[in-house]
Amino acid sequence: MSASVICRACGTRLKLPPEFTKKKAKCPKCNARVDVAAALNATAYLPTLANESIQTAESRSTPPEREEDPLPYPFINPTTPPLVPPPRPTKPNDSKKNVQASPTTGNQPEPLSLDDDPPAILLAGPPPFRVPIQVTADSANLFHGPCEAVFVAHGVFLESIPYRPFLYVPIRSPVSFAGRYGLDVTLPDGRRVAFAFCNHNAQQLAEDTAAFLAGERGVPKPGEYRRSPRWMLGLALMLALSVAVGPIVLSQTANLGTEIGLKLGIAFAVAGLLANAAVVLLTRMSILGKVATMTSIGALVTGLFLFGTTAYLAGRKDASEQSKSELPAQPPPKPSDQNPKPPPDPPVQRPSTAMDVAYKNGVYRFEDGPDDVSALATAPDCSVLVIGYKNGITRIWRFERATIDPSDFDLGPKSDGPSTNIQFDATGSIIYMTCTGGTVAALWNTPPEVPVKIPGDFIAVFAAQGGERFASLRGNTLTIRHVPTSLIKKPVSAPKKAATPPKTKGFLVTAATDEQIPNDAKGLLAAPAGHLTFLAWHPTGKLLGGMPDGSILSWGASGPGSTIATREHKAPVRAWAASLNTWDFATGDDKGVIGIWADKSMIPKTFIASASAAITHLSFSPSGTHLAAKDAEGTISVWDLSAQRAILKVRRPAAKAIAYGPDDDLLLLSDGKAVELWYIPELDRRP
Repeated sequence: MSASVICRACGTRLKLPPEFTKKKAKCPKCNARVDVAAALNATAYLPTLANESIQTAESRSTPPEREEDPLPYPFINPTTPPLVPPPRPTKPNDSKKNVQASPTTGNQPEPLSLDDDPPAILLAGPPPFRVPIQVTADSANLFHGPCEAVFVAHGVFLESIPYRPFLYVPIRSPVSFAGRYGLDVTLPDGRRVAFAFCNHNAQQLAEDTAAFLAGERGVPKPGEYRRSPRWMLGLALMLALSVAVGPIVLSQTANLGTEIGLKLGIAFAVAGLLANAAVVLLTRMSILGKVATMTSIGALVTGLFLFGTTAYLAGRKDASEQSKSELPAQPPPKPSDQNPKPPPDPPVQRPSTAMDVAYKNGVYRFEDGPDDVSALATAPDCSVLVIGYKNGITRIWRFERATIDPSDFDLGPKSDGPSTNIQFDATGSIIYMTCTGGTVAALWNTPPEVPVKIPGDFIAVFAAQGGERFASLRGNTLTIRHVPTSLIKKPVSAPKKAATPPKTKGFLVTAATDEQIPNDAKGLLAAPAGHLTFLAWHPTGKLLGGMPDGSILSWGASGPGSTIATREHKAPVRAWAASLNTWDFATGDDKGVIGIWADKSMIPKTFIASASAAITHLSFSPSGTHLAAKDAEGTISVWDLSAQRAILKVRRPAAKAIAYGPDDDLLLLSDGKAVELWYIPELDRRP
């Protein structure tokens, strides 16, 4: 079907031939360019001409055309003679124009330049929506490959050449999905064609086309699939930030505080940004519609905030006025005192103690003693430090004492030679110093001139409230006796009789008459066949003894027979320690292995503390949660017993004795004739 187009230059109505597909042409009268796209859009996609145009396009090849052809074509089809319109009456003034417009060829008929027929098609409305597709299947095998889908109000046209559709899919045609981006349609004549969309909105287009062909929605429009420009996201952010200004300003005006204003502003900005981002990315509105929607959202959020803030401020004002009205009348002020009290004296700063200096500087070094240090011990209440020296002298330092005079030591009871181990009794008033040939026992706060010495190769004192006892290995005899507490407290006032303990080298050595056998003791204990390496009491009251092969014997609480308690150690055990505040016990052997007898257990859990040296000293922290160990090479380690891992390993070859200080983070080390109180975290940082 032909269409008419009017030349805007001269106003002449021209007729398009059926085969014309170019969007531009020339007017044969004034030689001006004519836009014929609207005419082609109006005539190429009519439902009444769909079948005819499609059949013509399939049975006829496309004639070659120039980029711009003059209208009208005098020979569209060579086999058909051109139609010549009947002559029109001319006016005398038009003769010159008609001569100029007539063709110059002598034998060729005059071309048709005017369309006298009334227009049958209204050339109005927007151009149809075109999208690229790919025909993937055709039951008639007439077309495969890329083409375009043209959406009009009554259906969908497929064309590979502009304005020459080869397939028409009317509304209400059966349609189904073929993948995420494709459709399978069935035409009224039974022909099935499958095609897939190829643009960035392929999935959405497939769903909308299926709904359109099913009659569930209108024809798709280009504006629904146009991507929002990037500046729209920036505009969304700016509008969201503008929403945050209101809460910040009003919070300052209402004295709500900057922090509350910032929190409210951030909350409103985040909410506005999410709403604006949803409008930009998810809606199909035009750009102007999206901008208007985002602006409306910002105005709505700001309005709601203003309404809520106004209501809050009004309520707070009413509450403030009500509270003022309910306040009682203030009493008249009291007359001022003419003689005010003087301000209190500023507190006197106490002098620093050894602990204060250790925490501040990392270490406090006590004054050198008369000889090399051989043993260290702290009282059960962590108030007193006892230092034993190689020449037998002991000195006492009270931790509450200030360090103004570093030589302010108290002289403690003497020992018979160097003391290798110092132990307090349950009351903390008597100390037991292990030395050559026995153990010296005396009061540390009032040391006697002649202290008591309990003889024996190994002495083990069980410091229990109200019933202290000791075990002694004398030759091949192992006995259990009560500690002669009264004799220890008053050794000089003992009566001078034949049974009185003899004085030996300035010590009172206990005799058999001074040592009472406990009621539950069963005579002499069965002595081991080999040489003992240590003798100690387990916290549960069972006597333990070490053998050269590493095994540990137990005589129970009173004997007489012994059993093997454990073989976990594979080397002789010579070091041991008992926790004062828990039921834990520790042993260390000559291969660097430590055994922890946790919570009354008689089977230790062992771990390697030193790979190449024997364990010589062990000491529990005041809380019982940590254990300090020293080996023969001078390596000092501190162990976290709950995790069984070392929290400190440092080498101090000069340290011959160690002991925990008053707190879990303070450690005492000997250094020749001196003693150092270390803050444990600082001990690892200093060489």
